[in-house]
Amino acid sequence: MHYEPLLRVLEPHVRSLRGAVLDVGCGMQPYRRWMRDEVVYTGLDREGPLSRPDVVGTVDALPFDDGSFDGLLSTQVFEHVGEPVAALRECARVLRPGGRIVITVPGVWPAHEVPYDYWRFTRYGVERVLADAGFVDSEVAAAGGFWASVGQMVNLEIQRGRFARDLVPLVNVCASWLDRRGASEEMALAWVATATRSEARA
Repeated sequence: MHYEPLLRVLEPHVRSLRGAVLDVGCGMQPYRRWMRDEVVYTGLDREGPLSRPDVVGTVDALPFDDGSFDGLLSTQVFEHVGEPVAALRECARVLRPGGRIVITVPGVWPAHEVPYDYWRFTRYGVERVLADAGFVDSEVAAAGGFWASVGQMVNLEIQRGRFARDLVPLVNVCASWLDRRGASEEMALAWVATATRSEARA
């Protein structure tokens, strides 16, 4: 369930990126297919069985000159970063003034990639870290509200055991139906945020 609301909110933002675009924590580069033909795409990540980076590196020490990119994408990375504001400042450094960042972060999710899982975010926390890193004009949207969050947690618990796994599709249908009818967004599966690098970096 968690991919559907995230991808629905994220896709138009990814498609709007232009010029030279850096995908930080690119994994297997699933979002490259959404980008326009004229985009010059660079995927960065650690080496590993679940990543196919063009450049090996980490978000807190990006191996690029200042102002190298027009856009930057990073999905589900900042919960694993010890100092998210410092990492976002590094993202701002490699963006040109006026460049756009698109990030996603988890709101409700169990611990994963333990012990390197440090944070969960609220809408206001996302706005704060972006502002502290020198970004302006931020917009934050929920990807999956209260019922999507509850449904996903139920599904994860079901899948941990050996019973009732055939209930997962039913949970998905019910939670999606409820979520579409006006669920609270203060508890969200994930947050999708966009912002602009200010002329003067923080």
